[in-house]
Amino acid sequence: MISQCHKLLFSFLFSLLLIVESAFGQNSFFKFKIADEGVYKITSIQAQKLGANSLNEIAVYGYPGMLPQLLQSENLDLQEVPGWEKDGNLYFYLSSPNKYEFTEYRTEYHPNQYADSISFLIGTSPKTKRISTIAGQSGTSVPSILYQWNWLKEDENNILNSGRAWYSRAVAPGITRGYAFPLQTNSTADWKVVGKLMGRSSTKAKISVAVDDLTIYESSIDGIPSTTYGIKGQEASVNESFSPSGNKIDRLRISFQASDPNGAGYFEYLGIGVPLSSDSLKEGVYYLSKPASISISPLTSLSAWEVSDFFSPKALDLSSGSIISGQKFIVFNMEETKEISRMKPATLGLRSQSSWPDLVIIAPRMLSNSAEKLSLHKIGMGIHSEVFYLEDIYDAFGYGNNDLNAIRNFVAWHYHQGAKLQNLLILGKGTFDYKGKLGGRPNLVPIYTSRNSLNPLTTFSSDDYFSLLEYGQGEWEESREGDETMQIGVGRLPVINAQEANVVVDKIIDYESNPKAGDWKKTVTFFADDGDNNIHLRDSESHAAFLNINHKEYKQEKLYLDRFEQKKTGERQSSPQTKSALEETLDRGTLLLNYIGHGNETTLTAEEVFLTSDINNWADQDQLALWMTATCEFGRHDSPFLRSAAEELLIAQNKGAIGLLTTGRPVFSSVNFSLNEAFIEEVFRLENGLAQDLGTIFRNTKNKSQNGALNRNFSLLADPSMKLAAPEFQIEFTSFKNPKTKNPLDTLSALQEVEFEAEVKNPSTGGIASNFEGSYTIELHDKPAPSKTLGDESSTVEFKEEKTLLFRGTGEIASGQIKGKMIIPKNIDLEFGEGRIRILGESQEQAWEAFGFDSPLVGGTSSNFPEDTEGPVITAIFGGKESAPFTFPSTIISMEASFTDSSGVNISGFLPSENLTIQINQNDKIQLNKYFVAENSTYTSGKANFRLTELKEGKNLVTIRAWDNLGNENVLSQEIIVKGSNRLRILNHKTYPNPTQIESHFELEHNRPGENLILTLAVYQTDGKILFSKGERLVKANALIGDLSWFFLQSQTKYPAKGTYIYKLTLQSEFDNSTDSVSGLIVIQ
Repeated sequence: MISQCHKLLFSFLFSLLLIVESAFGQNSFFKFKIADEGVYKITSIQAQKLGANSLNEIAVYGYPGMLPQLLQSENLDLQEVPGWEKDGNLYFYLSSPNKYEFTEYRTEYHPNQYADSISFLIGTSPKTKRISTIAGQSGTSVPSILYQWNWLKEDENNILNSGRAWYSRAVAPGITRGYAFPLQTNSTADWKVVGKLMGRSSTKAKISVAVDDLTIYESSIDGIPSTTYGIKGQEASVNESFSPSGNKIDRLRISFQASDPNGAGYFEYLGIGVPLSSDSLKEGVYYLSKPASISISPLTSLSAWEVSDFFSPKALDLSSGSIISGQKFIVFNMEETKEISRMKPATLGLRSQSSWPDLVIIAPRMLSNSAEKLSLHKIGMGIHSEVFYLEDIYDAFGYGNNDLNAIRNFVAWHYHQGAKLQNLLILGKGTFDYKGKLGGRPNLVPIYTSRNSLNPLTTFSSDDYFSLLEYGQGEWEESREGDETMQIGVGRLPVINAQEANVVVDKIIDYESNPKAGDWKKTVTFFADDGDNNIHLRDSESHAAFLNINHKEYKQEKLYLDRFEQKKTGERQSSPQTKSALEETLDRGTLLLNYIGHGNETTLTAEEVFLTSDINNWADQDQLALWMTATCEFGRHDSPFLRSAAEELLIAQNKGAIGLLTTGRPVFSSVNFSLNEAFIEEVFRLENGLAQDLGTIFRNTKNKSQNGALNRNFSLLADPSMKLAAPEFQIEFTSFKNPKTKNPLDTLSALQEVEFEAEVKNPSTGGIASNFEGSYTIELHDKPAPSKTLGDESSTVEFKEEKTLLFRGTGEIASGQIKGKMIIPKNIDLEFGEGRIRILGESQEQAWEAFGFDSPLVGGTSSNFPEDTEGPVITAIFGGKESAPFTFPSTIISMEASFTDSSGVNISGFLPSENLTIQINQNDKIQLNKYFVAENSTYTSGKANFRLTELKEGKNLVTIRAWDNLGNENVLSQEIIVKGSNRLRILNHKTYPNPTQIESHFELEHNRPGENLILTLAVYQTDGKILFSKGERLVKANALIGDLSWFFLQSQTKYPAKGTYIYKLTLQSEFDNSTDSVSGLIVIQ
């Protein structure tokens, strides 16, 4: 038995070896990684394993340090590193991950943001680049001074959790921190020190650098303001010369002095330049401050190259002379040169791209299922989409490095080669912590970070960078002069795992494929904070005014905080009314929610009208809004530590937001206004008669509102190729006329009976959509009327809104034709002005929608009005029962009230005393105007469906009061008894099919609709052992729960055998912890 296991193991390992060798031999490119700058070699044997016939076919490709931000055409091609062939080996000079720049006056160190190592590609090529030789010139040999640089870098602190600058451990006031730094030289020339220091103190501070006991640099640093948005540190650049005792040092010391006990000093990097004479060079890398001619003594057993130009190094031949020109030199021993090792296959297939999609989706492979599902959905919609994986992009465009610019270069490749690219979607969260120093949530697809890391108002992270695709773009200096225009739309879905990706992708597919019908698609909600001299409300009013002129077909809802009462508890205010209004708005549905005001990563408004935790208590929503949040940090999605409210809204299953245009950092209200203004101007603008996708809207918005670094933190957290939900067909009104005389009406006046006709138009042909069969809903609003804020934190403000609904009715659409009647109530504003009439059509079979709008003149009173002295006839069905006694086990029941009147039911709120209302016991009257709908293409009958939520245990009196359009009243009163509501009860339940073979479904009815409940299903064997259990939280549970099931194959280890099993259903209320359970038998055949 043991022998057989050994044979199997050997066979497996041998097969694995064959697979690895096969992969190694068949791949034309491989990648390898190094940590240190130097000369490396490939042997002849390695070359054969790479598939080369000789070393002459071997080529190495790469870039020194990080890829450049500036986009140039050569960046998009693989750049070859020349090699030097000698004695059966091929030598290459390869850079470190970090980059150094030397000028006559200073030395700059650019640490690699992405990794502490660097990768290069190696493969075969019929034509390879080789290093040429330059001969030394003869002449008087005078030794020169070169410098070897030694660097100290600690990536410990990112002060603002933003930006690309990482600093050392903090040095507290009065503390000196030392680092072992043993260096020495035989030269008496001055040493050099360069670096960047930073101090944080509310008072003036001093930071110094010393070697051993010699202070070589000292700087006074101004105090920083102790304010939320003040700069968080002052930097000082070090560039000094010094002469240590004995031409050697042992330790480097950093000291910080400040009277602020909470202050601290840091360094970003420090470098020591050690002088060495050119007549005694050993192995190493040497620098001059500028190109010059120097004298190098002949080297024994060593070789020297001039490597100032990484892509054109020169081998030095000192046999005929010692004078050489250059700036950077490397001296090495060919016999001891390290071999390139640990090569892995690299995938460069992306460079053979032959199809050029309109939508590029970039994702890590761990999210491949969701990425491919979304791409297939887009293709089905007629959008040429393709998924590309981050790992392949890094290989093909980053030489195997996790370099952000590899992504940008790949996108630029598509932009220039295909000339079709419209949008880029990034699937996966990106954080400022490229190297994962801080832990937390993963950096799946990196995001561009700013140079500024200390100013909260100008530091940022942004995906806009990936859209700067014209040659010459990419430097993106952080000033107005550095602004660059976006060339494509860019959006990100910042998910962190496959489950979140699946939720968000399913939301997008459902939104585009199966959107719920309704007028929410033509509704825009403006949500404004209070205080600050009403600036937020005034900005909202400005944006609303633009829509009112240019896109008046959109109904506007104004959720202004200062129009609702607020409660004060200590120093804190809250507004439960506004919180409820926001939730109700989202439940009803709105196409766009535009918020202006104060906020942070988890909250909107100081009154906490919205908190991230609220999402858990929202019921599922069938229609999801696009959120525009002109506030601070609400959309911060680049933190490994927290999930912002914007992220939580996006990843919330079956609720939340479909996407957000949102901010990731603190912002100015003026910048908010400019960007929001550009957004409002773009969001509904048609391009060649067609709606724009979110990516185009976002691109145009950002390009119109450039403001240096101040607006770069606005992000599109959405699918950029998605368009906002909109009806497919248009409805055109063809006439408004008097039904008796058939004369056209140019004005809709009080007490006027109106006959309207309309047609559904085919958007493709412009003709009547004769195959459109279905129903319509029509609404007529009076002229926008004034409302007033309460003046809680600022002065009162008057604003106008559509607040008086005059008529709402339904009817049939036959062969694309619409005909119906309405009556204008007597309760209107008699002044003449434009009203608003909207009509929405739904087809019966094709799931089509149609929308129409008109703005007829409304005002005055008709001289011909019907005679009617009787109030509306009222009947009602309570809890599904048509007749008494009305006894129920729940304090929440449904009501369907029917009304009939020859002059129609008044739903105009212009005269509040004649509103359609319901009153429960002695509670405040509830207005039912918005719940009433006239039926059958006329105005004489209709219904109001409403849920009674204020019933109490025992006897209740429900009173419905209605007025007709002539001012006649009628009342219906009904006693309702509630019995048994004090505890949670399961009223009915069933399981089906039963007997069953594959799965069981469960339904139950309970007496606590609208409450948050915990539902548990447990299935037991007859011996009492549990076989299956499942629990879920039901937010605002429906009275009938019917989406619970047990799929027998769900568990591969506990598959039920045929027989009888016991199930138990348990409900628990989060309100009072009361519970109820029911049990039964399941027979599995």
